[in-house]
This record gives sequence, structure tokens and C-alpha cells, in this order.
Amino acid sequence: MKKMAFLIVDDNSVALREISDILKYLGHKELHGSNTASEAWAMLRIKEFDCVISAWDMPEMTGLALLKIVRNDDRYVNLPFYLSDSAFTPPKVVDAGRSGVTGLIVKPYDTEIIKEKVATMAEITGMAAPTEAEMSLEEGMTLLEGQDYEGALKVFEKLIEEGESAEVYYNIGYIKTSQKKYQEAIEAFRKATQLDRLFAKAYEAMGRAYKAVGQPKKAEESLHKAADIYMSSEKDENAEEILNEILELGPDTVNVYNSLGILCRKKGDHQGALKHYKKALKIHPDEANIYYNIGRIYIDLKNPQTAETYFRTALRKDPGFKEARQVLNAIELGTL
Repeated sequence: MKKMAFLIVDDNSVALREISDILKYLGHKELHGSNTASEAWAMLRIKEFDCVISAWDMPEMTGLALLKIVRNDDRYVNLPFYLSDSAFTPPKVVDAGRSGVTGLIVKPYDTEIIKEKVATMAEITGMAAPTEAEMSLEEGMTLLEGQDYEGALKVFEKLIEEGESAEVYYNIGYIKTSQKKYQEAIEAFRKATQLDRLFAKAYEAMGRAYKAVGQPKKAEESLHKAADIYMSSEKDENAEEILNEILELGPDTVNVYNSLGILCRKKGDHQGALKHYKKALKIHPDEANIYYNIGRIYIDLKNPQTAETYFRTALRKDPGFKEARQVLNAIELGTL
């Protein structure tokens, strides 16, 4: 059986340990626990899991609510997701089914039932044993790592004939880039992103291929898409590296300065954030969001008077800016 990564969510530490012990007994070693659904959602965005087992009743956010959030994200539509509870009433069963649950597990946990659920899941998801295509992909990756580009390319092109794959197209693009066949690389990376619209590495590589053929605008567009995906998945270091690379292509790109300001603020670098936001203003002095972001920095710096000036400017630029109005009201009430 292939190695599987489990995310187990339960505010009850005893139950969390119980299910972990059962999975360990069944031979599964990559187990990650979380006491809250919100923390589990954050973990899902930064690490790939093969299965989620979540308690239904939890404070702050229920397991059902977590399931709905997961199913609303295209990346996790098919992710095996089990809900556990001490008793499933008919309304709960209906709600879980409508929300896309994979299966229900009754507490206290039973080893044989867990074993059956995992075996069924592995069979459905194709994880019980590597397929011929998976073995071919592994062969191609081995050839690629050994820099046998022609051999790897033959394997990947054969795989494409049998069925399209974002990962395979990405690897073809990588090989074409190494061979300096940039237009062919761009086409391969484009196909990868069409199959997986959140494939940040493919957008990143496509941007650099565009850069190599002297198309800076298209390079900037692709790199910015990669940076946005990295930021949304909280891979801030990757995002910052790409945003700085975009600045080398076009120093007058307002969105880059704004994004860099957001990253600096997340790191607690208020002065760095202000520097980037003010550069953005020089390029785009009528952008209400930038004034709003500067106002938020001054709130962080405990300077509501200066913040108020920027929030009022944001409202002048965009009279319908609800967030700016709400913060201004809070300042006037003395709650900020």
C-alpha cells in the first residue's frame, strides 16, 4: 500500500489519540492532528493530505462546516473526508451526505471498522497499489533527475497519449526549457495550468520562459499569477521571491508593491510595508485600496489620527468603500 497522509481533527485529545493509535496499528505513520477545524483548514492549504477524519461536534467550527469549506474548494472536491460522532441522527446523515462526506464513523472507534473504511478509500482513490501510469511517471522522474532529458521526454510523451496530466505537462515544459525550446515549453506549461489552475510552479516556469523569449508583459502576468497562488496558500517566501522578480521586469507595477506591502505587514515589518504602499501610490494615486492598506498600518502602529486621514482619502476615492467606513466609525467611537 502506498504511504498515505492523514489529517485528524478533534477537540477531544483522548479521541484524537485513540484514532491515531488505531491508524498506527494499521501501519500508517504520517498522521497529523488538529484540535480545531480552523487550524485544520490552514493545514490543508499548506500540505497535501490523502484523507481527513474530523469529529462532528467541535467548538468554534464544526466538522460539517469544515467539510463544506473543503468541498467548496476545487482542489479538494475528491479528497476523502470522514465525519465521526457518537450518534448520527437521520438529519445529520442527510446533512453530511448533501455536503459531500465520504463516510461516517461512529465513536468509540472500532479497529476493524477503521481498517475497512481505509481499505475502501484506498481502493476508490487508486492508492492501494501503484498503477502502470504511476510507475511510468516514476520512471520518467528518475530519468529526469539523472538528466537523461530525451529518455524522460519519451516516457512523458507516451503518458500524455494515454491521458493528460498537469504534472506530466509541467515536466515536459521543464525539459523543453532546459533544451532552450522556450515556445514549446510555454505551450506545455500552459496546458499544465489549464488542467490545474492552481499550479503555481507551472505559472512560475511559464513566466520565466516568456522572459527568455523577450515577452516581459506575458512573463509578468504569469509570474503574478504564481505569486497570487503562493500568497493564498500562505507560501509567503515563494511569493516574495517572485514579486521581486516581477519588479525587475517592470518597476512601475502597482500590484506588486501592494502585494509586497501585504507580505511585509504579515511579517510585522510596518516600515517596509509603508515603503511599498507609498511606492504604489506614486504609480496609482487614485487607488482607494492602497490608502486603506496604509491606514491599517497606522492602526497597527497605534496612530489612529494618521490612519484616519488615509481612510478618509480612501472614501473620497471610493465613496462605497464599506471597510474604510467601518474602520472610520470605529475610530470615531474610540474602539480603535
